[in-house]
Amino acid sequence: MRPALIGNGPKSLVNLINGKHVMERGFSHGALFFMARIDPNGFPSYSRVWGATDEIKPLREEVRERLAEARFIPAVYHNQHVYAWMYGTVAFSSTDGKPHLRIFANQELSELQKESDFIAPQPIWLPGKIYDFAQMKEPFGSWMTEDKPGMAEMLLNVEASGHIKDVRVEKLIPADKPAYSDWALGIFKQRLYLPAYRNGEPVDSTTHVKFYFIPAFYSLR
Repeated sequence: MRPALIGNGPKSLVNLINGKHVMERGFSHGALFFMARIDPNGFPSYSRVWGATDEIKPLREEVRERLAEARFIPAVYHNQHVYAWMYGTVAFSSTDGKPHLRIFANQELSELQKESDFIAPQPIWLPGKIYDFAQMKEPFGSWMTEDKPGMAEMLLNVEASGHIKDVRVEKLIPADKPAYSDWALGIFKQRLYLPAYRNGEPVDSTTHVKFYFIPAFYSLR
């Protein structure tokens, strides 16, 4: 098995991001998170970038555009390419008028501060895998309710084998939506994972993962 990787080819994300263009738009230092679903052919069929402040807008727009064009090294599970969700961080700075870009395949602050060679656990999807949502209570009300977007910050403990040892909700926004917590736990417990990798080797890990909720009616506004 192997996690999905950024790669270093001409179409890799790290080589597509135009640092000079970002600097020309007035951005000099900062970082943002991204998520991408990497298909078995290496295409990111879905991606999302977090970083809503005006100051980081030049970097956010550049990363969002380049993610759509990028090609990744797909994940491998039981010797087959599989769908995998990568959670990464783009860190950008400029020194003496030159751009410096780093991309990490994790969002763990303690690892980012050390610039570790650490790849966070990646959820994967296998053909034929069926999620049982029948017993899970829908977290949203009817389509005309005033449900708001929310976020559950999960603490995920995955063994080097890929087995989920423990998962729990550490933070919930809004705090008065327990249905969001129940839904997130139900999904996480059914997921399959590739383990974390440190210096190229699978390891036990405890990481934080943000799970977002977007009610359908809100997304149509």
